[in-house]
Amino acid sequence: MAELVAAVGVPHSPHYPNQFPKDGDHHTPKTFRAVKAELDKARPDAIVVIANDHFNTFFLNNFPTFAIGVADNSYGPNDYTSVPHYDLAVHAGLAWHVHRSGIGAGFDFALVQEFSVDHAMLVPLHYLTDGVTAPVVPLWVNAFVKPLPAARRCYELGKMLKAAIVNLPQSLRVAVVATGSFSLEIAGPLVDPGSRYSVPDMAWSRHLHRRIGSGEIDALVEEATPEQMQKAGNIGGELLNWIVMLGVVGNSKPCYLADHEDTEAHAYAAWRWN
Repeated sequence: MAELVAAVGVPHSPHYPNQFPKDGDHHTPKTFRAVKAELDKARPDAIVVIANDHFNTFFLNNFPTFAIGVADNSYGPNDYTSVPHYDLAVHAGLAWHVHRSGIGAGFDFALVQEFSVDHAMLVPLHYLTDGVTAPVVPLWVNAFVKPLPAARRCYELGKMLKAAIVNLPQSLRVAVVATGSFSLEIAGPLVDPGSRYSVPDMAWSRHLHRRIGSGEIDALVEEATPEQMQKAGNIGGELLNWIVMLGVVGNSKPCYLADHEDTEAHAYAAWRWN
């Protein structure tokens, strides 16, 4: 049987790889390295990456609530950011298994068999893996296009994902990576004058950070209403990516949680079991 060996959550700001070398002394690469150390200890054979698309893989004419990539390989970035190009191996067997398990549990996944990925998938892999050598399973969550999926539905998706992983009839060590910001406004009305982006609700971000550190996930899910996420900025829905991952870990406390004061409105956390 497969094993769930680790789960981590990190941000995916597209300028990070160009601005902060992996071995740099800035708190951003240092914090990524701390999370990577936990992931390395888990020795995953495959990584499920939970992220949102920024209208690059999908667009408004066909924007799924939940989608899973099932293929042998992919590549990116497809959004002309400074992220280095990566060719990705996709773990098709695990992806098919998660897809079938999700459909059986009532999650109507969009099935994507020809795709590329944007910086939301690649920034975490850039910092957390050595050349993105482990095969991945891309899982997309709609974090932008209203109506967003309910936080409770995302949490249940994470519980389903955990069950699918541990029921895979194959010896495989699987890690889950979720990525996104808790409070961020880009080029919208909540941006401070003269700035390109702002953090509209730092108090909400700090509150989420405390909830995660204390393992108070049920309370966090109840508080993550569409209104609250909108108040946190036009990127505030990326919290839903984390909530899917939190459905995997449940109310357990992380083995690593970065100091929020050093991470803007982002969070870096890791859970490890084997």
